[in-house]
Amino acid sequence: MSAPLRWTPVALALALAPLGVGRVYSAYYLNLVTWILIFALFAAALDLALGYGGLVSFGHAGFFGIGAYAAALALRHVAPSLAVSLGLGILAAAALAALVGWFAVRSRGVYLAMLTFAFAQLFYEIAVKWVAVTGGSDGLPGAARPRLHAGALVLDLADKRHMYWVALALVAAGFLLARRVVGSPFGRALIAIRESEARAAAIGIDVDRHRRLALIVSGALSGMAGGLFAIHQNFVSPELLYFALSGEVVIIALLGGLGTLHGALVGAVIAVGIKEVLSTWTDNWLVFLGALYVLCVMCFPQGLVRLAAPGGARRAG
Repeated sequence: MSAPLRWTPVALALALAPLGVGRVYSAYYLNLVTWILIFALFAAALDLALGYGGLVSFGHAGFFGIGAYAAALALRHVAPSLAVSLGLGILAAAALAALVGWFAVRSRGVYLAMLTFAFAQLFYEIAVKWVAVTGGSDGLPGAARPRLHAGALVLDLADKRHMYWVALALVAAGFLLARRVVGSPFGRALIAIRESEARAAAIGIDVDRHRRLALIVSGALSGMAGGLFAIHQNFVSPELLYFALSGEVVIIALLGGLGTLHGALVGAVIAVGIKEVLSTWTDNWLVFLGALYVLCVMCFPQGLVRLAAPGGARRAG
């Protein structure tokens, strides 16, 4: 079965989820699924850089957080517009990624990871100290959420169902864009660089330029996820820029499977869902969550989505 057909039932289930949620379950579950979608897009953005480009980043929280802050500030001071707030979030994150890329893409391995980590921590400290703009450690409370008008149809993003449908549409668009990038000549060149930089350079591929562009696209998609988070939560804080979030999204991408894109959705369902369940059972949920992550990565180093492929179980073992 082709990949589009295989994922059609999943798409239908996601689209119809709000019709059941709220009747049988509380709106809490709809809120949770929206959260999962946002983190799936964030993990897919990282996968584009790490899984396809081989760019080891421990600073993607910087792009996510900058996108969230830019969107929140736009809602408060520019206009209660989805296009404006999300657009500024994407542009701010892409600009930050371009800045990081200018310094970082010539580095490799652990040096690249540490540079991206350092940039994210720098912006975390700015968010904490620049109280007049960011609200400091107290965070930035949201403003009025946007409303979308399409003829007689009005979508108020303060309504959880409306927010869910908008998030689903935008996350799907983000995944489609990432898939188009991967399938393009640029994406194939990126994979060639990941496999062997020397061979890629020998056939005329500009390695540093491709790596820099990959980081910019990845940063822009991360900023889009951050902007959606800000609109959904109606609150942003410096923790969105903290290194722990960078580590969490790396784990989500690893759980699903690097170099797959759709593995990001599987990883987000597992990571966010299990974290939510464990946190209701015990105060020591972080210990169990960490142990579970280690177990999953050790048992399924290629990611969970590859288990569904022919011979996937044998490769995992």
